[in-house]
Amino acid sequence: MAETSELIEFRRAFIWLLCGMLLPSVALVAFGVVAVANERAAVERRLAEEYDARLKTLSLEVMARLDRAADAVAAGGADPVVAQARQLESPPPPELEDAARRVATLPPGGHVFTNTDSNDRRAYALVRALPPAPPSTILAQYDLTVLSREVPNLAAARFPREHATFRLVPPREPIAALAALRRFVAEAGQNATVVARLGLGPPLDSFALAAELPGDDPAAAVAFRNRTLYIGLLILLYIGIGVGFGLTLREMRRAYKLSRLKTDFVANISHELRTPLTSVRLFAETLREGRAQSPEEVRQCVETLSTESERLSRMVEKLLDWSRLESGRATLELEKTEVPVLLDRIGAAYRAQQLPAAYQTELEPLLPPVNVDRDAMAQVVLNLLHNAVKYTGNEKRIRLRARRSGKAVAIEVEDNGPGVRPQDRKRIFERFYRADDLLARKTEGTGLGLAISRKIVEMHGGRIELDSKLGEGSIFRVLLPTV
Repeated sequence: MAETSELIEFRRAFIWLLCGMLLPSVALVAFGVVAVANERAAVERRLAEEYDARLKTLSLEVMARLDRAADAVAAGGADPVVAQARQLESPPPPELEDAARRVATLPPGGHVFTNTDSNDRRAYALVRALPPAPPSTILAQYDLTVLSREVPNLAAARFPREHATFRLVPPREPIAALAALRRFVAEAGQNATVVARLGLGPPLDSFALAAELPGDDPAAAVAFRNRTLYIGLLILLYIGIGVGFGLTLREMRRAYKLSRLKTDFVANISHELRTPLTSVRLFAETLREGRAQSPEEVRQCVETLSTESERLSRMVEKLLDWSRLESGRATLELEKTEVPVLLDRIGAAYRAQQLPAAYQTELEPLLPPVNVDRDAMAQVVLNLLHNAVKYTGNEKRIRLRARRSGKAVAIEVEDNGPGVRPQDRKRIFERFYRADDLLARKTEGTGLGLAISRKIVEMHGGRIELDSKLGEGSIFRVLLPTV
């Protein structure tokens, strides 16, 4: 139940952490998108306001150019903007009747602009002829293609330092008579962006003047720059969030695993301490009450007390060793040592423990010396031998082997035990960890022996490995760098 509660708390903290990171980041993304879009719109509005005034000035220049062409026709001359000029027939066509009535009221030299609303859209000027020509009305048709070519020249004369391009934009609907004009405008408008547009009056109804900036859309360029900067900063933000989230998650997992390991350790150590303490108390009471009558019974009680006290001492010593290693207070006295000398020291310490099994030694000749703390390395190998004795059956076959492995010396402890399950092999060197199987539960231990061994080997610059097959045994291998 305690583990389930801790797991629920861990998941709850994880969900809160996820919400606390993702929700503000989503809001930030939305805000950034809106900000970039608003900035683009603001740039477009600023450009439109700036060029609207110039387009109004240019429209007056265009109308003045049409007036000059009409004046030339009234004087009997010619103008490049006028495609053709002829006497207005009587009666005039229906689409020109209103303009004809109005021009008839004007003095000589006056003119009226008009256009046709049919698909064949054309621009006209009805002009009163000047003396000495007889009084008459001249119908002048404008050449819109020529006019569209003159618009950039008018803009260049009016705005000499302007880098924008001004052009005449035809109506949007498809008109056969304006095909040439559309082609010319399309060619002139390549690789440019319209930043402002202004509609024109008669005789250029439905036509417009447009201001174009060469190259890419300036608003798009600003938006692209800001968008790129924003996306880059957003990527950095998410990388930071991801790194922080990963580190936080790792720390939370470590805290959860450590809490579980501590719980398991307390349960294991309580169980391991209860057995010897119960024996010590039982035999101490036996001696105190005088229930051990014969010298043999007294001797057995004393031997049991001694054995259990040694067992308690080993547990406390392992805890103290781990505490020193974790706090960094443990120091090594490294010295150049021949491998046979190290194995002899291990054998002497092993015999002193009087364990109920022997082991075979296999030594490869001419091994290079190693630089080790002899007592610390003897403790490592003794831990491995002690585990081999505990976890093998009645027919124990234990080998201590020293051989060359590449540029290192390998000291191996091989047994014929049940082996280590695959799911336990990665965690077997963790502190307080014990395999959750029947054999491990029946065998005494604190879960610190292999963790202490790995720590000591790593302090020597080496590493410890495990090869195991279920039902066939295990090989613990200590790899030490040579001198």
